[in-house]
Amino acid sequence: MIIEGIEFSSPDRVVYPDTGITKRELAEYYVAIAPLMLPHMAERPISMVRCPQGQGSKCFYQKHWSHAVPAGVGTVDVRENGGETEPYVFVHNASGLVALVQYGVMEFHTWGTKKDRIESPDRIVFDLDPAPDVKWQRVVDLARELRELLGECGLETWIRTTGGKGLHVVLPIQRTVTWDDVHDFVRLTTAQLIRRHPNELLDVASKARRTGKIFVDFLRNSRGATAIAPWSTRAREGAPVSVPCTWSDLDTLESGDGVNMHAALEFARSLPADPWATMLESRQKLTQKVLEKLLLM
Repeated sequence: MIIEGIEFSSPDRVVYPDTGITKRELAEYYVAIAPLMLPHMAERPISMVRCPQGQGSKCFYQKHWSHAVPAGVGTVDVRENGGETEPYVFVHNASGLVALVQYGVMEFHTWGTKKDRIESPDRIVFDLDPAPDVKWQRVVDLARELRELLGECGLETWIRTTGGKGLHVVLPIQRTVTWDDVHDFVRLTTAQLIRRHPNELLDVASKARRTGKIFVDFLRNSRGATAIAPWSTRAREGAPVSVPCTWSDLDTLESGDGVNMHAALEFARSLPADPWATMLESRQKLTQKVLEKLLLM
């Protein structure tokens, strides 16, 4: 069969065993959600979680591309931190999303930069990842506190669920700074949060210290690091989705993984407007004054 011009094989293979979602349904989801998803992920280097036989079978994380390049997909050579150069995938359009689903991709993770200027980041992601015993409302409260903190610096943020346990607070910036600048900014911001809540937050991935705390993963913003793409499915039971929403929508959510693929599409179709549309119009910058403001808080 043909979907978005892509020759699609094994369309009736079940890729989410617990829900019965088929490969074709997954591809059709991406075609439907593409108008909302692509403005935030097209032309960006991506890494992928591939599950060739579906979510219930072996899955693996893939950074580099070694196959033929299908329609709607491109590659960009990126110098790795170790000095070698490797090809990364990016997508142009809905055909590219479908082509990668054909290859078994079930998660899309994007860099915080575009392929034309790899060294100039334009998206910052604060990943709020709670331990299993942390109540959801605490994660929501922390996200709103982070929003207020950055708002005091003149910076506007947007929110999405992760399709996992937590939330991502997303900050768009103009491409006027380096990865080192971004790292300094997120490290300082995270330190301010932890100073306010030293017994509730941590900034290192330590299982021994994790109980009862929220991990603020600021390293999502290092060069080469990625974060789940908005509207991407997750390769997890239930087919949860990373859902962009408004800040007021947080009041209606019960968890970061509570919206599955079907519900996400229904939610998207019910939206009066794209909750992230204004992000594309943002022209805010990271400046020395912003850093100085953080230091004085």
